Amino acid sequence: MTPHPIVPPKKWCTFTYFGKETLSFTKIFKHTDLHIAYRTNNTLQKHLSYNTTQVDKYTLSGIYRLTCPNCNRAYVGQTGRDFHTRYKEHFRAFQHNTQQSKFAQHVTKHGHAFSSINSTMEIMQLHRKSTNLNTLVKFYIHKEFVSNNHLNEEYANNNQIFTTILNVCDNMATNPST
Repeated sequence: MTPHPIVPPKKWCTFTYFGKETLSFTKIFKHTDLHIAYRTNNTLQKHLSYNTTQVDKYTLSGIYRLTCPNCNRAYVGQTGRDFHTRYKEHFRAFQHNTQQSKFAQHVTKHGHAFSSINSTMEIMQLHRKSTNLNTLVKFYIHKEFVSNNHLNEEYANNNQIFTTILNVCDNMATNPST
């Protein structure tokens, strides 16, 4: 009688499915020991619950980008508090000419305007404060760095994973049939 070989347990990773981009990204793992499972934000509970309240997006938290209205250079940041509070901190740093905000330093140094929250701040991704938020903000800073448009501190991290993700997204945008 031959003994049964010991089979190691499968390693699984879950991704939130956002469309074809998710499938293209997960193809990277096709030839690894990692198995992919997909989940969705489109749940039955969301369809059955009736919510009539309109939430002000600036009362939420996550990743944001402040864009200079004069030169379109951008600062990417994160906050676990609401976006409105974080915007006011940048504005106060501008008013009092402190070193607490790279965006305020840029605007002051170059004599540019500090515009309203609606025209200056763009919400990149809603997210609660967690370790994931740190990774996400690094990705968005990397994206601005690659386009040579960032105002963040010197960014010397050449992250190959982020570069691959951006390349896959660019290829999908230019070749939607793949």
